[in-house]
Parts: sequence; structure tokens; C-alpha cells
Amino acid sequence: MIPEDTLLEIFDFYRLDAMKRSRGKPWKWQRLAHVCRKWRHVVSVSPRRLGLQIFCISRGFIEFILATWPSFPLVLRFKCPKMKSLPRNLVFALRYPDRICELDLVLPSSMIGLITEAIQEPFLELERIQITSKDKKETPVLSTLLGGSAPRLKRIELDGVVVPFPSLRQLLLSTINLTLLQLHNITSTSYFSSDVVTVLSHPALARLIALDIQFRLSAFHSTLSRARPPPLTHATLSSLARLWYRGTSDYWEEFVAQIDSPVLTNIRITFLNQLIFNIQETCQFLSRMDRLKFLHKVVVGFFMGFVSIELCQRERRTWMWECNLEIICSQLDWQLSSATQILSQLSPLLPNVKRLDIRTSPTLPTGNEDVDSAQWLELFQLFPHSYTLFVAEPLGPCIAHALVDMVTETLPAFSLLSLSGYRKSPSAVEAVEKFVTMRTLSGHKVSVYG
Repeated sequence: MIPEDTLLEIFDFYRLDAMKRSRGKPWKWQRLAHVCRKWRHVVSVSPRRLGLQIFCISRGFIEFILATWPSFPLVLRFKCPKMKSLPRNLVFALRYPDRICELDLVLPSSMIGLITEAIQEPFLELERIQITSKDKKETPVLSTLLGGSAPRLKRIELDGVVVPFPSLRQLLLSTINLTLLQLHNITSTSYFSSDVVTVLSHPALARLIALDIQFRLSAFHSTLSRARPPPLTHATLSSLARLWYRGTSDYWEEFVAQIDSPVLTNIRITFLNQLIFNIQETCQFLSRMDRLKFLHKVVVGFFMGFVSIELCQRERRTWMWECNLEIICSQLDWQLSSATQILSQLSPLLPNVKRLDIRTSPTLPTGNEDVDSAQWLELFQLFPHSYTLFVAEPLGPCIAHALVDMVTETLPAFSLLSLSGYRKSPSAVEAVEKFVTMRTLSGHKVSVYG
């Protein structure tokens, strides 16, 4: 008795609720189509309004479904990292490139090689492609991807798959809807120079919101040894809000020297450990961002295998995480040295920082016995206007001992010290009491909590 247009409104509300609960999976519209002939008719004549898609996985018989609904887009999702042969449904569905709107594959490298020919055809309806190779023994090479043409493409996510840059460039310039470009585990054979900026600044990529470039560890040395020519171009990536990078500092420096990102709000940088870091271009790049000119807190984290530096900004009583920089190294003394070196170059961004947090994992990184008081002092002196120092356990007792050796002029604005776990060590308690006495006599009172 309900009119068809009213039914359509009800179905649409049902769809929105189902998609919210399914966490990105296609909603099960077939349940509505199986109720009665009228419902089936309403569903079938409104495919775009209801976002109808056929979800193709390893189970079931996809041939019958495709024959029943001949015009609906296909979503192909196959997570088969250890399979020795291609799933039958995947082979069959790849025969319809003109219907595939999403392609999400996790396969061993040998299996990706078997579908190379199929994914070299143009996919005119494709909106998202994600291909992941979990087999690190060999890296599959795709000489051409999607025939270099996918005009509706919005997301590209490749992990452990080699696509020569000329082919990737052709694909990127074939779409005007791309919002995410994610390239992980880039090898030396698929290395592309930072003149990729000329592609990213093309009008076809004006909607790019997120860029994620991560080189494989084995490719680091290859990128380190390459010459670093002066930037040939400068571009403004006006829509870019998220920028993640993993590789050498040299490559990153060359890249950011060529770009401005006025709306960038999420930066994550990971560097390989090295003796000397020169991040002059990074400092200039960050200083051009208005949101990073009023930092309130810096968090330095010492963890197993890496050290992290987070630059934070307070906004409406919450902390906005603006920039995260990580350095891959395992020794605590190297971590501390690297963090101090990086922060000393970022010092123009630190004058308004009121709080410094020192965090760590429950188990300290190796090399903590080689850290002396002078190294901690060198780090703390970079924050002369900070009022609060928070130190997480188990570093609390270590820094408590280091405080005694610090001159009273260190951190003159310092008034609150939180050393988690220091009271568990009698010698640390004695060191803190001595430090408090020294600061009081110098006219700079400090409160200590633990």
C-alpha cells in the first residue's frame, strides 16, 4: 500500500544506517529485494540512489549473481596472502573491468603476477584500487596499471608492488577525482625522484587530500646515494590535508623545498637514523604553516626501535596533534641525541611551548646506561619558557638523578615537575629533594609530583 517514492525514502534511511554499522562494507540490499516483487522493483530502478553494489569474495558462485543483476557495479575484495592459486570468483569477476568500482587485493607476489594482464585494461568505473603484496621475497612489477586510464578513480593504495613512474604518472593524470595516493614499500627499482611534485601540482590532482610515500628499508641506501639537484619547480598543494613520509631526510628535504600546503593538518615523517640531520627545508616548510606557529606542547617518546617527536597545539581544551616526526634507531643514547638535534633546528617553532612530555615504553630501549646528565640538559635547554615537565616511568628515576647535575639557570620558568615512579628509588628521592632545594635557594620554586 505504500507508494514507491515513500518506499525509496525508507530504503535510503535503512541503507545509511546499515552502512554506518557495517564499517565500510557494502550494505546487504539483497534482503530488501527478496521481500516481494514491488520491493525488488523499487530497488532495481534506483541503483545510484541506493548505492547498489555486488560484493565479490571467495565464497559463493559469482556467475549466477552477475547474471541476475547485470548492470550493478562490482566490489572485489580478496584477502589471500598465502594462497597458491587465484580464487575462482576473482578470475571470473576480472573479466568485467567495465563494472568493477573497487578492487582490494592482498595476494602473494606470485599470484599478483597472474592477474597482471587483467589489470592492464582500462577500468572506467573504478573508484578505488588497493593491491598489497605480503611476500617480500620478490616484488611484482606492473608495467602498466589499469591501462593508464581510470577517470573515476578516487583512491590509489599500493603496498609492495612496483609500478614504473611513467606508468603511474599516466594513471594519475587520467583522473580528476583522486583524493588519496598511498605508495608503501617502494623499492629502489621503483624509485622516483622528488620531481613528482610536477605531477602532484597538475590540475588533475587538485582534489588530492592525503599523500603517503614510504620507501622500503632496503631502498634507503639507494636514495641516500642519489644526487640532489636544486628544486626545479615550486607548487602549492591547495587541498592536501595529510602528508605521511618514510625514507631518507635528503629525499624529504628535496621534496618539501618544492611545495606549500596551506591546509595541511596531519604530518607524519619517519627518518632512517643517521649521524647528522640537516632539516633546514623542513623547518622553513613548517614555519610557513600558521597552525604550527603557536605550539603549546612537545612530546618526545623513546620506544623500542624508534624515537618520536610530536608537536601539539591546544584548541578548545583539547590537544590537536599537528606534526609527528620519528627516527628509526634502537639505542636510547642515539635516540636522545637524534631528538635533540632535530628539536634544536626546530627551535624557531618552540618559543611558546609551555609543556614538555617525556614518554617511553614499559621497557626502556637499550643503551640507557650510556646516557649522561649532559645529554638531558642539552634537550631541556631547548625549552626555556616551559612551565611543566612530565616524565613517564621508567625514565622518571633516571631523570631525577640527572636533575642534580643541572645548573639552576636551566628552565628558569620551570615550576611543575612530574616524575612518574621516582619515589620507588630512595636515591632518586634524595636527588629530587636536593634539586628542589637548589631551585628554591636560586629563587625559582618548583613543585614535584611522582
